[in-house]
Amino acid sequence: MTKKFVMASVLAVLTAGVVFSQTDFAEMAKNTITVDVGPTIIGVGIGVAGDMLGGGEGLSSSGFGIGAQYERQITQKFSAALRFAYLGGGVGMSDSSDQGGANINTSLGINMSSFSIEGHARFYPWGRTFFLDGMLGYANMGVKFSGNMFGTDELSGHKEEVSANMDASQGFFKMGAKIGWRISFGKNGGFTFEPAFGYSYGIGIGDSVGVQLSKQINNSSGVDIGDSFDQIFNLIQNFIFIGGPRMTLAFGWRF
Repeated sequence: MTKKFVMASVLAVLTAGVVFSQTDFAEMAKNTITVDVGPTIIGVGIGVAGDMLGGGEGLSSSGFGIGAQYERQITQKFSAALRFAYLGGGVGMSDSSDQGGANINTSLGINMSSFSIEGHARFYPWGRTFFLDGMLGYANMGVKFSGNMFGTDELSGHKEEVSANMDASQGFFKMGAKIGWRISFGKNGGFTFEPAFGYSYGIGIGDSVGVQLSKQINNSSGVDIGDSFDQIFNLIQNFIFIGGPRMTLAFGWRF
């Protein structure tokens, strides 16, 4: 019964979108502003994944994302859009222990964030709800490490503090494609819901974040960590912060 109800609801929504969108171009609502909670879901997922991996022992994590878009209808079947998106997440760890008569307090944090500015061209094959979307844009990903170790000798009371901070960022040419449905719940415009699915990819400009961080570690400590950082951050940028599969769940208004 539940499955039948869900299917009936989905069909009703799609049917409503198709019916309400059958308007001549001269009378069509040509402007659409939407807010996308797809990045918000990814941000929440970052926070939840960090908490699960850390097991709640001295580790905390958080994440947030959001997207906003303005679309202008050019013809019945073509439109252009400008979109901005942000995604950020962080993980912090703290630990306290007694070592050799000294109390050691250690903290480590890593924060990652990305933003993108994208231009979209859309094609509506039937001039209604379903669309094909192509995208070109610019994106940037930044990473910041912060570390601090504070020790106090329990006998002499001598205190010593050591801190280490690193940060790096990289720009990307971004491209992508997706398919989706712009479903309006009014005869001509009004409240709009837009689900879409696609894939995006970034071409890095200059040294990658992993390479930059590896160089900083080598210069400050003389330790060569090879390409391990580069492999890790390439995976993160290609599938989470810059590229990878993308789901759009946007809500807005057509006018």
